[in-house]
Amino acid sequence: MNPIKRLIVAVAAFTAVASADVLPTVAFTLDPPNGYLAGAAGTSVGWGYTISSTSNFVFIESFSFDEASPVGAFSQPGVPADAATGGSPIIVPWLLDTSGLQYDIDAGALVGAATEGVMTLTYDVYSDAGQDNLIDGGSGLTVNAQFNGQDVTAEVFVNGPAATVPEPGAFTLFVLGAAALLLRKCSAESPLRAIGARD
Repeated sequence: MNPIKRLIVAVAAFTAVASADVLPTVAFTLDPPNGYLAGAAGTSVGWGYTISSTSNFVFIESFSFDEASPVGAFSQPGVPADAATGGSPIIVPWLLDTSGLQYDIDAGALVGAATEGVMTLTYDVYSDAGQDNLIDGGSGLTVNAQFNGQDVTAEVFVNGPAATVPEPGAFTLFVLGAAALLLRKCSAESPLRAIGARD
C-alpha cells in the first residue's frame, strides 16, 4: 500500500474513533411543552417527557425540579432504563404513580397558590447499550427542559380546593333511618294484617 493510501486509511480510522467518543447533543422536552400544570389541592398532576440524542447512548440518571415555593412534592416514578440514541428517543407519558414526572399537591394548598422552577435532566453517555464504556466526560451531564430553544419554567397552579368526603357515620345513619321508615310503612300495609281485620 502506498503512503498516501495509508494516510487516508489512518485518517478515516482516527475520525471514526474520535466521532465515537464525541458527546452527543441531548434534547429534553416536557409534555405539555410549556410545562404548565394545574390541579386541585390534594390531587396529583404530572408531566410526560421526551429525551433525544444525536448519537451514542444516553441514560437517565435523575430529574430535579428547582422550585421556588413548593405547594406539594415532586417525584419521578418509574424512570426507564432504556437509552436514547440517534433516531431512537425516550418518550415517557405521565401515568399516576407509574411513569413520567409527578407533582402531588398538598391537601392544604390554598386556591391560587403556585410554584415554578426549572426542570433539569441529569444523564450519562456511553458508547454501548450495555453501559460498559462510559465516554470520557460523559457522566453527570445536565440539560434543562426546553421549548422553542428556550429553557422552560415549569409551573404547578392550584385551581381548586381539596375534595371533601362526607363522614361515613352520617351517611350510614341516613341510610339506616330511611330503611327503618320504609320497613315500618311496609309492615303497616301487610296483607296478613288486612285479612285479620275482616275476621
